[in-house]
Amino acid sequence: MRLRTLAVLSCLASFATADYMIARTECFARCDSRASTWYTAYGSYWIDANEGCRDPPDVPAMNQICMDWGNQRGHFYFDGQSRRCIRKTSEWAEGTRAVSRWDEVACTW
Repeated sequence: MRLRTLAVLSCLASFATADYMIARTECFARCDSRASTWYTAYGSYWIDANEGCRDPPDVPAMNQICMDWGNQRGHFYFDGQSRRCIRKTSEWAEGTRAVSRWDEVACTW
């Protein structure tokens, strides 16, 4: 019985995993965040996290992401879903790059 309960709980936990992004930004003449990674329960994918909206070709079923670096937030759409949002939650240095984590949050804007 305990084993079955643990199996059900772990299955439910895997469905509750929120998406997040790790943005890697290099600034020389201008800042560039194209070398970023999107994480889902199904894998990790390259994503262009620069300012503005785009159709990310490498994230399955994602049809738009919009980044608002000035307000440290963004939103995205997956096929058949309503708008979902991310917000910058932490930042650190990695060599010459600034690295930031963007976690899924409730859309309040």
